[in-house]
Amino acid sequence: MNKRTRLIVGYAFLGLIIAAAYYMDAVIRDYSKPMGAMATILWILSLVVCPPSLLFAWCLDCEVIGWTGVVIYSIIGVLNAALYAAVGAAVTAWRKQRES
Repeated sequence: MNKRTRLIVGYAFLGLIIAAAYYMDAVIRDYSKPMGAMATILWILSLVVCPPSLLFAWCLDCEVIGWTGVVIYSIIGVLNAALYAAVGAAVTAWRKQRES
C-alpha cells in the first residue's frame, strides 16, 4: 500500500473509531439524569465529529443496548468511515497538488 492509500484508510479507521466511541457513550450514559454542562459539550462535539448520527435523530425510542442499537450504530459507523475516507482523499489530493 502506498502512502496515499494508507492515509485514506487511516482516516476511515478514525471515523469508525469515533462512531464506536459515540456508541459506547450512548450505552454508558444515564438518560434518567439531567444533562450537565460537560455532557452538553460532549453531545455537541459528537455531532460535529460524527454527522451521520443526525440521520437517526428521529429514532428517539430506539434502544441503544440490544440488536437495534448495534444495527443503527453500525450504519452510523460505516457512513462516518466513508465520510472520513472522503476527507482523507481530499487531504491527500490537496497535498499532492501542493507538492507539484
